[in-house]
Amino acid sequence: MTLALLIGVLGIPAVALRLFCVGHSCDQEAPAASGVPFCSLEAGLRSRIGAGYREGRSPEVLVVARPDSVAGSSERARRDVASPWPSSDLEGARVPIVFAGEGVERATLPEGSLLTQVAPTLADIIDFERPFPNVRSGESIEGVATGNRPRLLLQVILKGIGSADLEAQPESWPFLRGLMDEGAATLDGDTGSLPLEPAAAISTVGTGGSPSQHGITGELVRTDEGRLVRAFSSKADSPVIATLADDLDEAHGQRPLIGLVGGSVSDKGASGGEWYGSAGDTDEVVITNRDRARAAARMLEGSSRGAFGADRVPDLMSVVLEGDIANMDGQLKRIAGAADEAANGSVALAVTATGSVRSNQPLRSDILGGSQIARAVDDAVGERVTEAAVPGGLYLDQRALTELELSEDDVLAELELLRGPQGPLFEEVFPAITVSFARYC
Repeated sequence: MTLALLIGVLGIPAVALRLFCVGHSCDQEAPAASGVPFCSLEAGLRSRIGAGYREGRSPEVLVVARPDSVAGSSERARRDVASPWPSSDLEGARVPIVFAGEGVERATLPEGSLLTQVAPTLADIIDFERPFPNVRSGESIEGVATGNRPRLLLQVILKGIGSADLEAQPESWPFLRGLMDEGAATLDGDTGSLPLEPAAAISTVGTGGSPSQHGITGELVRTDEGRLVRAFSSKADSPVIATLADDLDEAHGQRPLIGLVGGSVSDKGASGGEWYGSAGDTDEVVITNRDRARAAARMLEGSSRGAFGADRVPDLMSVVLEGDIANMDGQLKRIAGAADEAANGSVALAVTATGSVRSNQPLRSDILGGSQIARAVDDAVGERVTEAAVPGGLYLDQRALTELELSEDDVLAELELLRGPQGPLFEEVFPAITVSFARYC
């Protein structure tokens, strides 16, 4: 009782001060602004960057650029593709997602349907239950599968294209529009991750998981030993999770026919082929920059193992197209026709895209390339400390940093100072490790 009275007496002055608003005791407390790197970004942008990041494989330093300020890599495997660096402008992440053919209900897909949902929905169409469901974020889109199971799944991925590109050329894709009208479709799908690296998006379509789960964060990735290599090259580590094609092959004793036609080795993310390490895996892969529709038609016709879709064991064919929209639409029509003929009409088709990039055109003079960013940082510190600049950040040479007694903070400071024709290049720069702690934002 004595202690309670004492506390009450001591509290009286504070209560009185508050009651009569003495000094600043009634001032409204200003909300604390987040000064924590990465946490200051808008939540939707943070979630996409988080979905595109994999610790140990992604760059060590990440940035959010001003819209339309930076694009491309310092070591572009293909000179005609320059992916934009992540920015607050998310329009490029809007993509078409289309399902059509046998086993597909006519419907309008929900706005915001994700690339991670393509593989689970295809699995649902053939009533296939994939193992290890908890390793993938993607879930099947409800209301698409009819229960009538096709013998062949065909997925076609349009590289470097987003819905805005299609909307800008409405007369250039009549066949795709027809598929949308007769199947389940939306132009308001979402890649779900940043940066808009085609290699990352293709692996997302193939696996049903985000880059943070499958580990293919872009054309260049780090290995477990710390080497910087091209995704799916002979020196690269395998994806962290399996593709739908991998799971089909494993579940059916390598009997399904699995095929891929693409233009780059990084397109292998659509089909996988090595995750289970099966010695008897005989997937067919054609990497070519020539007529991919013709290559796909030949593959669908079959080899010594027969044509795709010829028996009740489900087969899966993946084709990655690129170029101008009218040409891709024409190739899509030819591939769909060849698949329909091979499987005698028992085909379910999925068409999607990787997001808008600057394809087949030079960068504008007011947009800097990744090589310019890397060079500017190296010049500022006086030595080469960047291994590569890729959309969204820098891979750093840790040995060089140690020898020069520099840290990632020194690189971040130089990035913050960079200016372009319109002023500062970056809205935010931050060490990649901060993305791992995003749940505390």
